[in-house]
Amino acid sequence: MAVALREVSNVWQQACSEVAAELLRECGIVAPPVDARDLVPCLGLPVLRGGEHSGWRRTGRIGGHESALVRPDEGIERNQWALAREIGDCLAWQVFDLVEVDPRETSNRQREQVANLLASCLLLPEEWFERDAAVLDGDVLELKRMYSTASHELILMNLLKLRRLTLVSVFVQGELVQRRGNGQLTPPSLLPVERQAWSIVRASGRPSEASAEGVRVQCWSVTEGGWQRELMRTTALVDIDETPSADDDEMRVQWDDLQYEMIDAERVGGKA
Repeated sequence: MAVALREVSNVWQQACSEVAAELLRECGIVAPPVDARDLVPCLGLPVLRGGEHSGWRRTGRIGGHESALVRPDEGIERNQWALAREIGDCLAWQVFDLVEVDPRETSNRQREQVANLLASCLLLPEEWFERDAAVLDGDVLELKRMYSTASHELILMNLLKLRRLTLVSVFVQGELVQRRGNGQLTPPSLLPVERQAWSIVRASGRPSEASAEGVRVQCWSVTEGGWQRELMRTTALVDIDETPSADDDEMRVQWDDLQYEMIDAERVGGKA
């Protein structure tokens, strides 16, 4: 019987965080940014660079030895994620051990989720990132300066791990291409205040912030390789109870109640 693996689960997240933190300690890495190339030798895998190896995203055998293959013509962030992802593959068995699940009873997609989550925990170590995100008020551009090996989008998505009702949105060339939330409900359509903040950032190229309808909106512009992107973080203005007695189910109820309020605001305000 296949074991269900929720994409966002505290148990799996904690296990991945612990495994990633242990590898960082073994490698002597104590502060960001994390260069995935510094992690590979700790696993006994040399890094080979060369465009002749088409399998740049995978570990493979070269000259009879297991190696991590990297193409130098790819961007820094892509290579960093590729290496972190392969390291995640190598370490995934440790995560399954911690949660006491036989990986043979999971699907390929579920095992890939573990490897992806490990990669994220390596480039954005949970304890460091949550601390710095709080200090920097979730400012994606400032966090990017600290965690330079992680992409802007990865940083934005990791803000969903914080204990605050949050929606994140990614716009590419004027189109909304990704929108996620950390509640159980489907994220609502863009609120008028979100559209307003996005329009300002898209026109000016400068960060913008606005508050209305019970939410705070932060929006940033990122232009790379000729592609214009806007990243948006929307958080509830109402604090969520974070007392030690509040269990995950209670947190979910609070998150979803607040998200219902956001959906109601959208219906009342209408779409811009």
